[in-house]
Amino acid sequence: MTVNDSTQATTTLVGHRPIRALLARAIASGTVPHSLLFDGPQGVGKRTCALDLAAALNCLARADGWACGGCSACARMARGAHPDVIVLAPNEKGVITVDMVRDVIASASYRPFEARRRVVVIDEADRMPAGAQNALLKTLEEPPPSSMIVLVTARADALLDTVRSRCPRFRFGPLSTPDVAEVLMRLRGLDERAATAMAAASGGSVSGALAAESGEADEARRVALAALQGLAARPSPAQRLAVAQRLAEAPKKKGGASERDLLLQRLDAMAGLLRDMGGVQAGAASGVLASPDLVQPLSSMAAHFDGVRLTRAFQCVEEARRALERNQAAKVVADWLACEL
Repeated sequence: MTVNDSTQATTTLVGHRPIRALLARAIASGTVPHSLLFDGPQGVGKRTCALDLAAALNCLARADGWACGGCSACARMARGAHPDVIVLAPNEKGVITVDMVRDVIASASYRPFEARRRVVVIDEADRMPAGAQNALLKTLEEPPPSSMIVLVTARADALLDTVRSRCPRFRFGPLSTPDVAEVLMRLRGLDERAATAMAAASGGSVSGALAAESGEADEARRVALAALQGLAARPSPAQRLAVAQRLAEAPKKKGGASERDLLLQRLDAMAGLLRDMGGVQAGAASGVLASPDLVQPLSSMAAHFDGVRLTRAFQCVEEARRALERNQAAKVVADWLACEL
């Protein structure tokens, strides 16, 4: 994107052209707010946009628009080594604690070491419990003049109303198939045909495509199917709780997803299986199902899920998702869901 005769600006963000254009105008005019909320589905580029914004604000060669991508400041920001760009992410337990928020607030209160503005990106901001969000309120309301905070979340409803009201909100939608394919070609070195095939099944999310590639999506579907099969015949309470334990259980491997993230993936898979079960009951052709390879087990379960129970199951899965977004414990949510289904 050429912004004037002498400056070639760059952004690593793909898609979201209206948002990019609006931010570029604000950067050029010096009117970027001190607090922002980037909200939208998982894996569509919100965090990338926040880091692109930080780079654009602090690029040494920028005349206007996005960063040059070639100066020393841009190089350090690309490596994640710039002292004035801070990314706060959930800890190993999947939570952003009050102490973590207080530490980043203290950092934001000082003048930048070398940049024009110190930028704090709080990734997965919905992982802050109410106490941590409240600790952030005063800084959002009266931010230091040389600092700004960008909240990034796929679950804005999990943030307090008082937090959302203090941040101008940018809503990111799903990416197009060509946009996802472009990112996959860049990240994975895939050819266009392979990248497009992965992108078409991604739901507009790069992380969704990568999860499918890594086998996470298949694992989530396997666990969700086993849970539905275990609950189909309305077993005893003890058996239901045993199903719930398996549904919420995280593999014991270093660096794996948290129990909350795994359960969210499994709930998404469960919702898809329930939709397919409804399709099977309606006599839909296997070609229109998301999991055509599971027609036989879905048909077997369909006898236990009449229209009322199937509708109720959808509602329960969605309610379980909302409970997780409010930071309820994964085990508690899984126990509740198993008892309700």
